[in-house]
Amino acid sequence: NTHLIPESMARIKSTNFYQKSGKVANEVFSNLGNGVVGCRAQNSKQAPLNAEQKINASGFSALNAEVRYLNPVLRVTFPRDTNGTKWANRFTSVNKKREGVLTTTKINPDTPVDPKKKANEEYTSEIDWTKVLFAAGPLLVPSVTVSKTTEAGETYSVVFTQEANVYEGAYCWTNDRLYGVLYSPDDHFALVKQLRDRGENGVTSISVPSFVKPENIHVYSLAMTAAGKITSNSVHTTLGA
Repeated sequence: NTHLIPESMARIKSTNFYQKSGKVANEVFSNLGNGVVGCRAQNSKQAPLNAEQKINASGFSALNAEVRYLNPVLRVTFPRDTNGTKWANRFTSVNKKREGVLTTTKINPDTPVDPKKKANEEYTSEIDWTKVLFAAGPLLVPSVTVSKTTEAGETYSVVFTQEANVYEGAYCWTNDRLYGVLYSPDDHFALVKQLRDRGENGVTSISVPSFVKPENIHVYSLAMTAAGKITSNSVHTTLGA
């Protein structure tokens, strides 16, 4: 039989009772069958990153660190695109490219970039949550205002007030679903709630636990088609005092 193996892989004929596989030192062995073992050298050195690549890596790392807390939200607000890209990857990709979202600075600006150091050892990135998109798409953005009400006990409420904004011939429909998103980066508290449809006027309240400080909350609203495949861009709102 003919065995297809990479040009960089050596082929070794062994006896039936000796079949080497796995990693040994800097060599990786694989059983190709019929007593033939493939052997290739493991690439143990990663090409060093230049300053621009490290800045990019630092920004990606900062956004990706938030995804573990945002997954329940992003599953709703970032439906897979036509290429099948999933919610978390869409969130990081969209916001890494969006102007003003990331500010990356060198930790020690007077020292040259060290090829032996990782990006996060030399650069730090801050996220401007007022610029972050929690949804990205061509739908018309919703008309929503946000306020806060105080409640007795251990909660308070964020109130979304909607005005119908359907315009004939525009990229919007009466049955578009609207959503509200709350995120407190300091508390890692993330919540998404469906509001009223675009064609309705009305109010929706979201209860928030008292351990989440109101001044730390970023509020976003967005629209999505009834089929759940296309969204508007999200709109950031200040909660206020």
